[in-house]
Amino acid sequence: MEQIKIPKSDYYNHVPYRNDLFIKIANIFNPHLPVKNMRAAITFDVEPDLHTEGYRSVTEGILRILQILNKHKIKATFFTTCDCIEKYPSIFRGIKAKGHEVALHGYRHERFDDLSLLEKEKRISLSIKCFKKHLKMHPKGFRAVQHSSDADTFRLLEKYNFSYDSSRAPLNLLQFIFFPKRMKRNFLDFFSNPFPHKINNIIEIPTSSFLLPFVSLVPRVFPKLIQKLYINLLALFFNDLVFYAHSWDFIKVEESRIDNKFSHERVINNLDFILSYLRSKKFKFITMQDYRLI
Repeated sequence: MEQIKIPKSDYYNHVPYRNDLFIKIANIFNPHLPVKNMRAAITFDVEPDLHTEGYRSVTEGILRILQILNKHKIKATFFTTCDCIEKYPSIFRGIKAKGHEVALHGYRHERFDDLSLLEKEKRISLSIKCFKKHLKMHPKGFRAVQHSSDADTFRLLEKYNFSYDSSRAPLNLLQFIFFPKRMKRNFLDFFSNPFPHKINNIIEIPTSSFLLPFVSLVPRVFPKLIQKLYINLLALFFNDLVFYAHSWDFIKVEESRIDNKFSHERVINNLDFILSYLRSKKFKFITMQDYRLI
């Protein structure tokens, strides 16, 4: 019987659905094999500059981020502290006008698990007032500084009508390195649910991670081949990917040892590469508020 040949241009339309284990494994090692029904949320934590507490990352870093997003026609989510909005409201109105999502990163850049219940509630209330005053909106999403949400945080998010949280980063070894004095918290977070799930009535959407989180460290440090393999490894375990970088990842930080060794220019160039690669793998790009709706 004559074998039917599939035209090369149509080949991937005949590849079995990627939930097949063989296809998942093949995806890791074949950088050209697209995945099906996969989504990616590209997110940024906007806060005062690392070490200096300035705002160049808002005035300069965000501009560079938007240039990359515009190039790829991608809508992203910007989790921002309210001092950045208060200082540069027009920048965030512009982000919103372009169709990106603006979500909350805290009233100020401080860990939520270091605050009392009363202090947490005061910060959330002030943040909502800030968003309504400058952006004419109620934030739908929240990401705590340094992944520091706790049980009280989720109860307050529900009370104040938030829809989702994205503070968790399970399976993340970096927490043990950067926060060695918080071992109990690190262990609990490491073994927490790595998939989107409900906590009370809040949807928790964790940052994608497999020993290392899918954050700016990937484009800053890894060569392109390792970036591809890492993305395909994540796709083996997760149906959807959540990436984040900080606004200060896109500016020169003189006081930063990692920026002096692995320049912010690498983050800029390699984020452009990662978005192109995800696009070539047929990922659909969504904002975090879209993520919860699908």
